[in-house]
Amino acid sequence: MATTTARKPATTAGAALVIRLGAAWHALLAFGLVAATWALLQARWVQRDGLRLYVAGLILLAAVASVSALVLLLRRDRRGRAISLGLNYIFGVGSLLSLLGVLGLYISLDEVAASFNRWVWLLLGVLVGFLIGSVGDRFTHAPTTQAAFHRVGGWVMGASAIILLLAMGLIQGVIGLLSGLGDPLALVLLSATVLFGLFFWLMLRPQLAVAFGAGERDAEAVSGFLFIAPNLLGFMLFFAGPLLFSLYLSFTNSDSFTAEFVGLRNYIEIFSLQFAQVPPGQRSGAVLSSGYIELVRLGDFVIGAKDRIFWIALWNTIVYCFWVTMLSVVPALLVATVLNSKIPGMQFFRAIYFIPSIAGVVGVAVIWKWLYNSNIGFLNYGINQVLGLFNRLPFVEIAPVQISWLASQQTALASIILMAAWQLLGFNTILFLAGLQGIPGEIYEAATIDGASNLQRFRYMTLPLLAPTTFFVVTTTLITTLQVFSEPFVMTPPPGGGPNNSTMTAVLYLYQRGFNRFEQGYAAAVAWVVFLFIFAVTLVQFRIQRRYGDM
Repeated sequence: MATTTARKPATTAGAALVIRLGAAWHALLAFGLVAATWALLQARWVQRDGLRLYVAGLILLAAVASVSALVLLLRRDRRGRAISLGLNYIFGVGSLLSLLGVLGLYISLDEVAASFNRWVWLLLGVLVGFLIGSVGDRFTHAPTTQAAFHRVGGWVMGASAIILLLAMGLIQGVIGLLSGLGDPLALVLLSATVLFGLFFWLMLRPQLAVAFGAGERDAEAVSGFLFIAPNLLGFMLFFAGPLLFSLYLSFTNSDSFTAEFVGLRNYIEIFSLQFAQVPPGQRSGAVLSSGYIELVRLGDFVIGAKDRIFWIALWNTIVYCFWVTMLSVVPALLVATVLNSKIPGMQFFRAIYFIPSIAGVVGVAVIWKWLYNSNIGFLNYGINQVLGLFNRLPFVEIAPVQISWLASQQTALASIILMAAWQLLGFNTILFLAGLQGIPGEIYEAATIDGASNLQRFRYMTLPLLAPTTFFVVTTTLITTLQVFSEPFVMTPPPGGGPNNSTMTAVLYLYQRGFNRFEQGYAAAVAWVVFLFIFAVTLVQFRIQRRYGDM
């Protein structure tokens, strides 16, 4: 029986040369990255040892990837081409952005914006050209005339754009950028950008793809990664990178200027609790160790914490999350049920309910802060007007009230909860309304024929069929409320959290520790604790949904 063996695709002389050049390039790149790692570890100008190790680890990881690309390229493995494309793209974009920074392009953006504001009226020429081209679309019966209109419109648009660029100082800007190339660092970055771009283009060529046996699926994958590469780089630079850096900071005592690695000390301080029994007639300070402050007293027992405010902030966050979720989800379901009816004018009420959800949180908080004002606020005024109506009754005399909504420790958190629930109600209502409209009407018709009442249809049909929507609404509301920051920050006295920490939340607390007291290492540890708490709550929510969804 004859057997066949898979052959490697034939490699042309040009493709083989490019593969060898690519392998040599990655060998040089790996050597340079290892040298950069060694130089960084030996440098004395880097004051933060932890940051030095963090950056050195990233550079060394890139060196390992470059060596992998080298080995796989020599083996004619398509994975080597993919790694090479990724490395050349990342380093090429990084070199280009660094070059633009050295040339001072980012500093000149303010001047460009000012020039654009002065000459923006020249864009009218682009609009005129577009209109001329649109007129040509009407001459479908005369292709020559149509092409002439399109050509003239394109010329007008192009000329207007060129005039705008020249008016904004394009020539002076280009001359300034070229003059900056005299800097040796700029020349090095320009050379690196050209080399990375050249090898990226060589590896992307179809001839090389054929040499590695890459089919249509590989070409589509490369094209897809190229399309998402800008977004992916933005994610890595502005989300994943800062996220990992904050994890590093959580193990330091960083104050924005210096950082010393302290291990788990920040986390230990956050979770340090002490349980002790208080003899009658003694204060808690007599039984708690040094550094611990009474958090809560349960009969003869007291619980002390090193970071008392963190636990207060966490408890306030939980209370806020629970009540806002209850007050914005349950009423939203009832309102959505009413809005789903065929009563005239429902479109108007849907818009009215949704408007608060599109308003800015800060603007809404400022408005509600005035409403809550104890002296001139409309809430106290409205309450007193209602009480005045009751006082007109015989034998009724109720004194006017002056509730300190945001200045009282008993009402401050409840006031913020009421405002947040009001703002989230409309958004949750629209989500429930979309879920209700997705339920087939034939189901309700069959239940009505069987004699089911409105309450029975709602309990045994609407709620089960609306379970996926309810899960989504509850989950998003929980995540949103657990990250509450703007409301207490704006509505309570600066720097927020008052009175007496009654509106202090976890995110507001980490902000104060990080940006008011400049304890950024400790603030980063608080941030990761809050993240893990939100993740745990969300995970429990998913587990509950999966369990009851399968029943």
